[in-house]
Amino acid sequence: MRKCTLILLFCCAGLHAQDLKSRTRRLFSASVAFVSAAAIADAGTSWGKAESNPVLGQSRFGMGQTGIKIGLISAAVGGQYFLLRHHSPHVAAGFAAVNFASAGVLGAIAYHNSTIPKIPTTAAGK
Repeated sequence: MRKCTLILLFCCAGLHAQDLKSRTRRLFSASVAFVSAAAIADAGTSWGKAESNPVLGQSRFGMGQTGIKIGLISAAVGGQYFLLRHHSPHVAAGFAAVNFASAGVLGAIAYHNSTIPKIPTTAAGK
């Protein structure tokens, strides 16, 4: 535990030596990692269960729905990267806040999905 605390302190000390542009870019990169991990957790906890989202198709959650979910997250993050090329670091901070909020919502959905039982294979029509 002490080693983890020391490593965290050294990492935080390194952040103070960077300029605003570099810090907000790192914050944005971390937010992309969080929203990606939350989307993966959401897909993992939804696998084999009934999907109620009409955008993903109201059926058993599988590869098709996972592809749509990955495509939507990729499009959103790709659009953010495209917009960040021509804007100030403050825009990166705004996108980071949106991504962290989205990660929180997706995490809550993943937790909710973990409480739902899977559809039996015989009832899925196979």
